[in-house]
Amino acid sequence: MNANELADKLNEWYNYSHENMCNEAATMLRQQQNEIEDLKNANRFIQNFAEEQHQRAVALEMRELTDEEILKMAANKFHYSEYKLVIDFARAILRKAQEK
Repeated sequence: MNANELADKLNEWYNYSHENMCNEAATMLRQQQNEIEDLKNANRFIQNFAEEQHQRAVALEMRELTDEEILKMAANKFHYSEYKLVIDFARAILRKAQEK
C-alpha cells in the first residue's frame, strides 16, 4: 500500500467517522506521495545524465590517434624505416581495444 492508497482509506474512515484529523492526514500523505514521485523522477533524470556523461567520456578516451601522434610515441623506440609497420600495428591494437 502506498501513501495515496492509505490516504484513500483515511478518507473513507473520515467520511464514516467525521474526524477532521483523518482528512488532514490524508492530505499530508498525498503531498508526501507526490514528493516521493518527484524525487524518483529527479533520480531517474540524474542517472540518465550520469550515463550520458560516462558514454561521452568513454568516447573521448577511445578517439582515433593520428599517424603523427603514433609516430611521436614510437620515435624513441623504432627506426624510421619501421614507421609504416608501427602505424599499422598501432591501428590494429586500437581497433581491437575499441571492440571491447
